[in-house]
Amino acid sequence: MKGRFFATTVLCALLLLPAMVMAAGTVDVKIKAEKLIVVTKNGQKVTRPVQTTKFQPGDTILYTISYINNAAKPVNDAVINDPIPEGTVYIHESAKGEGTDIAFSIDNGKTFQKPTLLYYEVTTGKGKKEQKVASPDQYTNIRWTVTNTIPPKGTGKVLFKVKVK
Repeated sequence: MKGRFFATTVLCALLLLPAMVMAAGTVDVKIKAEKLIVVTKNGQKVTRPVQTTKFQPGDTILYTISYINNAAKPVNDAVINDPIPEGTVYIHESAKGEGTDIAFSIDNGKTFQKPTLLYYEVTTGKGKKEQKVASPDQYTNIRWTVTNTIPPKGTGKVLFKVKVK
């Protein structure tokens, strides 16, 4: 029962958490979530994505966000902001996107930084405040800034992986 509830929760998160694009033009996005499985092919273990709506704790999910410029003019500095779904943890260094600058948030998308500059503050037992570098399991959002101009009808994709808790 718990597994079915979780799978339903993740599916709802997939449908309710579409990537947001901020750009001076009409850039549309589609998000796809696939479970990564290991199969043996020609005696070699190979990881491949499969479409499913059921995810279990320990599963790895690959999110692919495809975008297209539906405007009549080129779009510069398009920004794709995607929340990391509840019940999952971002997999370190899995965010990719050709021609993009990638940053992360630990405050639900209010601020973004590169991983080495993403700090949070803790108070020690003696009341002293310390800054610590955030770890990937603390990331809440990923932001890709498309550094290349997207021409009319131009397309691209960005992706990232998460592990189901």
